[in-house]
Amino acid sequence: MNKIELVKDTITHEEIDELINWLKTYPRLTKGELTKEFETKWSKWIGCKHSVFVNSGSSANLLMLYALKFLNRLKNTKICVPSLCWATDLAPVLQLDLTPILIDCNLENLSVDLNHLEQIFILEKPSCLLLVSVLGLSPEMNEIISLCKKYDVILLKDNCESQGTQFEGVKLGNFGLMSSFSTYFGHTMSTIEGGVITTNDEEIYHTLLQL
Repeated sequence: MNKIELVKDTITHEEIDELINWLKTYPRLTKGELTKEFETKWSKWIGCKHSVFVNSGSSANLLMLYALKFLNRLKNTKICVPSLCWATDLAPVLQLDLTPILIDCNLENLSVDLNHLEQIFILEKPSCLLLVSVLGLSPEMNEIISLCKKYDVILLKDNCESQGTQFEGVKLGNFGLMSSFSTYFGHTMSTIEGGVITTNDEEIYHTLLQL
């Protein structure tokens, strides 16, 4: 029986050689011109106004929630998180002393179960939903956005496994107040380590840069 690996290294020997040659030019290694260029191109590719490059998708999730807390945009500490997610979706909720509420998943796209989600919205009146797209699949965004508007819940999206995934012709990264991506070595497109936050909110964008 052959072992099926979850991920394979996407960095070629030629790319490593190019990286070594670039390092020999003694460039600025943190938040330099290439980072700004990458953020601009990423925004254009996704179709959003602003992108902020960070060190990982995990940090992107943490920073999204921290920005909301910093700007006092949370009406309470309750944050909904899918029961099928990564530790890096639940961990930042706990790190920031917020209260996680787990939402059951559906078996069609492995996202949140819409009936359970609405029940929680009615009973718990949470501030935020950190929605996760797993394995390149897309949730039913129209229904989820409608529920978030109806019950005044901020929508955040974790698209770390869903670079390039579209819902009705629109790339994930354009739904909700903020979206996170991962450019870890095993993901669709890699910077070896890294992550991105996208948003169309000007205040959020400048707050992310400050934080």
